Amino acid sequence: MEEPSYFQNALSSFVTDAACGGAIRHLVDIGYTLDQIVDRLDYPAPRAKVQRIMMDYLYESRVLLKEEPSAELFAAKEVFVQEQDAFGRRSMRKIAVDQKSQIDMTHATEIKFGNHDRELLAMEGADSEMLRQQENSAQTKAILWKESIYNPKRDGKLTELLHRKSEQNGEGYSYVSCAVGKPNVNQYSQHEENEPNRRGESEKLSAAAEEGLRCLNSRQRDYIQGIRWDRPVLYHRLNQRMLEIIGKLYEAGVYGGTAFFAVSREKITIPYK
Repeated sequence: MEEPSYFQNALSSFVTDAACGGAIRHLVDIGYTLDQIVDRLDYPAPRAKVQRIMMDYLYESRVLLKEEPSAELFAAKEVFVQEQDAFGRRSMRKIAVDQKSQIDMTHATEIKFGNHDRELLAMEGADSEMLRQQENSAQTKAILWKESIYNPKRDGKLTELLHRKSEQNGEGYSYVSCAVGKPNVNQYSQHEENEPNRRGESEKLSAAAEEGLRCLNSRQRDYIQGIRWDRPVLYHRLNQRMLEIIGKLYEAGVYGGTAFFAVSREKITIPYK
């Protein structure tokens, strides 16, 4: 009895991904929240399925991590790129892509190389210091963090400190811990079509977290509430959105966590205010 149901659900997920997976990933890239994505889609996709695609992409693009940042995360990876010469002949070549290059953009673009048009994941060269640190990190299984505790009197305003460190290290090398939700073992049920599609069920936040989110604006709350908090702690890339969210939560006295900056190898514990 379970096999047909499993097959039907897998087929349904495949159809949904084929129909609107690309659109969902694009909307995530440009900053849409889960509810905004659901409202924007022309294809009538269930909210739970949209959320699954969104979450898979957040992990795949390393906006979210399930574990603390590690040397393995920042090691260069080999990928194939397609090249086209002046006569239109195409060929494939293997190159090493660093972490910064992997996260700068997720869409293909063209970069001019004399008489060649090289189509590859858009990437901007990481500066020599980042590459040197990355290569050193890749040689070890663990980053030797320089740990410290945030002190407002010494370090100044938290958002200014985090912004400065993120600028120095690069967004792709900067993460912050987030302990917002509570795990739900049924979140990735095979029977997604039976899951409630309203917020507060499939990705329910703890009561304390809901209370803490009141300091955020509606768009920031929607973003946090749209994430499946399937672990007690997740690690979010310290982009502008998360910098503003962490700043507001900290000032409201409802955030305490850890910031990671891989290039400078700094691990900063942030106590509750």
